[in-house]
Amino acid sequence: MHVDTGTPFSYGDLESVLGGLGDGFVLTNVQGFITYMNKAAEAIFECSYEPGSRMLFADICRLMNLETKERYFCPVARAIKENRTVGLGKNIGIMHGDVQVYLSATCSPRYDKAGNIIGSTSVFRDITMLHGLARKMESDQYYMRSVFEAAKIGICSLSIRGEIVEVNEAALETLGGTYNDALGQQLGDVFKCVNCMPYGCGRSDKCKFCIIRNNIEAAVLDDGFSAEFVAAVISRVTEEPIWLQFFLTQVWKENEKQIVLTMIDISKRKQREKELTEARRMAEAANNTKTQFLANMSHEIRTPINGMTGMINLTLRSPLNEEQRANLQAAKQCSEDLLKIINDILDYAKLENGKMVIEKIDLDLHVLLKRVSALHGQVAAGKGLEFIPPDCSDLPQFIQGDPLRLRQILHNLLNNALKFTAKGSITLGARTFKRGIKSLLEFFVEDTGIGMTVEAQEKLFKPFSQVDGSTTRRFGGTGLGLMIVKELVTAMDGEIHLVSKPGAGSRFTFTIPLVLADKADTELKDQSVFVNPYWEKRKKSGSEPEAENTLPKELHVPVLDDDGNEEPDDDILDLLKYCEDKLNS
Repeated sequence: MHVDTGTPFSYGDLESVLGGLGDGFVLTNVQGFITYMNKAAEAIFECSYEPGSRMLFADICRLMNLETKERYFCPVARAIKENRTVGLGKNIGIMHGDVQVYLSATCSPRYDKAGNIIGSTSVFRDITMLHGLARKMESDQYYMRSVFEAAKIGICSLSIRGEIVEVNEAALETLGGTYNDALGQQLGDVFKCVNCMPYGCGRSDKCKFCIIRNNIEAAVLDDGFSAEFVAAVISRVTEEPIWLQFFLTQVWKENEKQIVLTMIDISKRKQREKELTEARRMAEAANNTKTQFLANMSHEIRTPINGMTGMINLTLRSPLNEEQRANLQAAKQCSEDLLKIINDILDYAKLENGKMVIEKIDLDLHVLLKRVSALHGQVAAGKGLEFIPPDCSDLPQFIQGDPLRLRQILHNLLNNALKFTAKGSITLGARTFKRGIKSLLEFFVEDTGIGMTVEAQEKLFKPFSQVDGSTTRRFGGTGLGLMIVKELVTAMDGEIHLVSKPGAGSRFTFTIPLVLADKADTELKDQSVFVNPYWEKRKKSGSEPEAENTLPKELHVPVLDDDGNEEPDDDILDLLKYCEDKLNS
């Protein structure tokens, strides 16, 4: 049977071409009667079309708004009536029992050769799954937008041209302006950056110094760029500077890169940091005042102590009974101990104030070590200890350094070793070695003394610190010696280490950079002042005074300035006058 499809094609031809399509395909005549319907269309509209039957499309088209349940017009009838292509609105579909089926459609008029409307061609598609995905995307976007807006930190998205494409309320509160005003603007134009006005963000000469602009431009050029930085901007609301911490990252949206700036107002934190800095400055000023007082008092106390030592030595030369001599020897020891304490406090004050100057003098290392060894070797022998001096044969003779401070370090370490060693030996050693391309000079002082635990070692190298209270009672001292040693070694660009076990002794090792020299600048001589009323006579004559008028060698009392050098002549004369006044009183 021949079926008129209203087309040059037979029903069988159309079925062979359109029957297997996934989309519903419907042909109607101008009155709206169906002339062809494929299987997909029958499944969509839940009907069965028999070729040649008279079935109005409007009768099977039960379209409605699935959200409001309102009946929707027939798109085929409208396309024929209005002579134009018609689609479906949002949320339009049909009900399959209790199941909603969302549809999209394209319905267009069909014409004959003369241009007269002879019917319609319609394509229907089941978009239920796509609609579900779209709803989920809308829900996700709404959720993300809610999170975006609810965030207490400012978030701003920029295009690769630096224009704002999205900004949340927190960012607008920080920068100023409204949402509509901000969109499409450069970041600096939103908060009226003082550096770019009136030319605009990125167009002023000062913009090349802007840390915000530089990071944005770096992100535009490099897809992997991210940054964290702090900058101050002027608030449009308060016209006061606001300190912001920025986090810059990059995301991709629909094949287009976006730069995301997260900003946190840290103005309160900056204010607290400023207050803390000021408080620290005031505390340091107070501490410096205290330290300066210590230094000044140390200077003031040293002069009468030196005079006292001189007076005791003079008295020891006079006829005395054993008890008087023993008392004076004890007084002399006390004055020397007190002078050592004062010198330690003075060195500590200078180190704390940063006034300790490390000199670079060409010196004779062999002579320095021999003199240090000779001094402490005698003390060790007096305690019945073996003293092992360094082997200088493999050491360079002339090096560059500070001989006074180097002797001070060795004296402190050796004094400690002698103090805490009752039997056995004291060893002073030195060697050179390389660490990479750097030449180093290493010294060590090893003893067989009482040693110390790991916990006790952690207390060392700290001011006024000793292993425990009993150490001070048994051995004396201020607890400043090792702290001064550490600071002096550090000032020489060196480092110091300790290896010790209880009852097995200790080994202090320190290294300093090795700088060779051709010869010694000056002879390393003990700096001392002779408390001698015939000082001026010896200076003028250039010779030693007569034996009976010369004070013994033990009366040589060193008087050093802050840098370890002899005090100026005026200070020496003051000391001599002090001693003479005491002698004549």
